[in-house]
Amino acid sequence: MNYKVLVIDDDEPIHFMIKNLLKNEFTVLNAHNVQEAIDILSEKDVNLILSDIHMPGISGLEFLESIRLDEKKKKIPVLIMTNLPTIEKEQKAYDLGAADFIKKELLNNDRERVLEIIRMKIVTDIRITGLDEDQSKKKDRLVMKLMETAISGSFSDTVETLGNGLNEIISNKFTGFWMVQNDQSKLLYLGSKNSIKPDNVTDISGQKSFELLKETKEAYMTNHVFNDEKGFFVDFSKKEDLPAEITVPLFAISERELLMNNMNVPADAPMFGVLLMKRSVLFSSTEFELVSRLIKQSGSILYRLYKKANS
Repeated sequence: MNYKVLVIDDDEPIHFMIKNLLKNEFTVLNAHNVQEAIDILSEKDVNLILSDIHMPGISGLEFLESIRLDEKKKKIPVLIMTNLPTIEKEQKAYDLGAADFIKKELLNNDRERVLEIIRMKIVTDIRITGLDEDQSKKKDRLVMKLMETAISGSFSDTVETLGNGLNEIISNKFTGFWMVQNDQSKLLYLGSKNSIKPDNVTDISGQKSFELLKETKEAYMTNHVFNDEKGFFVDFSKKEDLPAEITVPLFAISERELLMNNMNVPADAPMFGVLLMKRSVLFSSTEFELVSRLIKQSGSILYRLYKKANS
């Protein structure tokens, strides 16, 4: 897939800097005012918008307010660029649906951070038909919180943000995240209501479904874990009345690698983690699609942070 980034700015040097920064990974489209941007959006599919906040005519914030009322374009992530951010402007932009702020000084001082923000935003731009409005809003809040935490660079905090956010979206009764190294697993996150947890929860590497994940490299959903060939902690699930399970493997691949491979995990990428969710309410296919895609794609962020923390 050819990912397109639309840059809206009346300052020509900004276009030059961003094109040089992004040209090896993305197609960059240029608009020098909001009307030019609207004309481009009417003709081309765009994955991300980078918009200046101060422009003649319609400002970046006014453009953001208008695009959020356009049914066909309101889901495009918008990153607001500015030289002089203020708390008031940032809050107004977030209230209008901005994905984040980028300080223009970073285009000179920390180009890799700008690239990371753009990659993260495209990787986490997951659009699922059939979500109710409440789930969609919770998903958007989780994506924003995930980016905020990831930008700080903490691997463990980002794992916790992902787990807590998933619990809020789909109301799991049990959620666990395990790191996987050399066919061994280590529990890093445990979120469970009423502090319920299975025996031997720290290690899942001996269970049959662990071998299945290594072999298939595919997420799965079951709504009857008791008699299914798939499922972790079956005895625990029976005891706690938890027939529904979603399990998603995460792989050793960064956001850049995932984007360059059209959001597909390469066949030779090793499994790097497992995220497991259980509840009594049966999972819908829409929930499975949301969870599996969100974890697979945000897993690339976790892997980059993990590598950075252990380099």
